[in-house]
Amino acid sequence: MTLQKLTAIAFACAIIGILPSAHAQDNDDAGAITARVHGTFQDSTGGLGVLSGDMTISRFEVQNGAIVAIGQIVGALADSAGNPLGRVDQSLTLPVSNVASSCNQLRMDLSAADAEVLQTPIHFDQQVAGFDSRDGMVPKALAVLCTASELLRGQPAPDALAQALNHVALAAAAAAPAK
Repeated sequence: MTLQKLTAIAFACAIIGILPSAHAQDNDDAGAITARVHGTFQDSTGGLGVLSGDMTISRFEVQNGAIVAIGQIVGALADSAGNPLGRVDQSLTLPVSNVASSCNQLRMDLSAADAEVLQTPIHFDQQVAGFDSRDGMVPKALAVLCTASELLRGQPAPDALAQALNHVALAAAAAAPAK
């Protein structure tokens, strides 16, 4: 099939609602600190099963002296043969490191960690989470991102950084489009 035909089919599907439009996809992450997460586990046949999903971070805490991100992961679990084992929609806590911020963007690493999902021990790979305030003409959450950026110029205590990140999470949630 030619590129022109594929483009026409995709456009037609977007119009009738089979595929989300590019604009809708852009707005899915607007107003949230998000990460694409991937994990693996040993399935019942001894193979490597996978978990793939999206994490929306709602808050940050300090646990054992380190910052963690707490959010909701939505995705799916599949065994090594690709057979679906279940939909995932549950809370997840992952360690945070390498936080960087400008007045427009926030970026952080979610460190590799182990967690139980659907009664299955999952090893999560290191991921990158972020938030971009530049949705539309006026940046959202500008003030709290600039405050976080200023704080990160020094070496903030974990409690102070967690508090600044929580301010960004609240501002990002407030900037989310109404559903």
